[in-house]
Amino acid sequence: MTYVVHHLIVLLTCLAAALVMARGTWSWRAPRTALFIWQAIGLSTLLSVVGTAVAVGLAPYRLGVLPALGRFAADLAGGRPRHDLSAAQVTLTVAGVAMAAWVLVAFAVSALSVASLRRRHRALLRLVARTDPGARQALVLEHPDIAAYCLPGRRATIVVSTGTLGLLGPRELEAVLAHERAHARERHDLVLLPFAALRRAFPWSRGIQVMLEAVALLVEMRADDRAAHERDRLVLVEALRRFRDCDRILSPAGTLGGAGQDMDARISRLRTPARMPLALRVLALAAALTVASTPLSLFLLPM
Repeated sequence: MTYVVHHLIVLLTCLAAALVMARGTWSWRAPRTALFIWQAIGLSTLLSVVGTAVAVGLAPYRLGVLPALGRFAADLAGGRPRHDLSAAQVTLTVAGVAMAAWVLVAFAVSALSVASLRRRHRALLRLVARTDPGARQALVLEHPDIAAYCLPGRRATIVVSTGTLGLLGPRELEAVLAHERAHARERHDLVLLPFAALRRAFPWSRGIQVMLEAVALLVEMRADDRAAHERDRLVLVEALRRFRDCDRILSPAGTLGGAGQDMDARISRLRTPARMPLALRVLALAAALTVASTPLSLFLLPM
């Protein structure tokens, strides 16, 4: 029973942390740190829910979740199920395993779906896109709508439209391209993928939708920070302002778009930059790592 209580404590801690992260704006001061914390929250929440169900279900074995599952499966295969397992406990065990399997399937389907979208997108770009001296290291699409995005992958492609070339000056365009290169270098698509998979697995969950939106915004802010480090911060602000004031924004599925999320918040933080002290960032990372490692250890320790 102590084992179950530990899982529940971790779960409640994760839910409280998610509430604080979603309602506050402190994370905007350290988006890279906040992204790690969100990943820890997502993983720990899922493991705690699954762990609680299986721990209650297999409590008579007095083993960690994984060893108990192995013994349970061996007993079933050998036709020797334990007589002290109630129907409710078996149901809880099956529900926990089914949830874990469902999330893994959703992750695989999401990854394959996005990969397929990007393959088709690259094939189309080979047919219709062109290079342009005014958009260095990017492909240009003949389209009046405003588009600037990164098509991620091992060979990432940055794309801008002729509408974007007409909207932005040379320095502003360079700042936007630096933003997109940051997405490619830091593989922000892989950061977003687990949260997209969770949304696919539980599309009715408002909490997961809020989590995905928060992570998507932090990814854009992190790319803004990299671009502001390489280019003039105020030039990037002007480029984002022009995107915000335009009503013809295009961001295809499976891409990381330059227009991004919540443009007002991004512009505001770039105009008045503020960094979280290093000590607080280290403390937050240590706390997140502790919370994330706890359910993993509980999967192996005796109940």
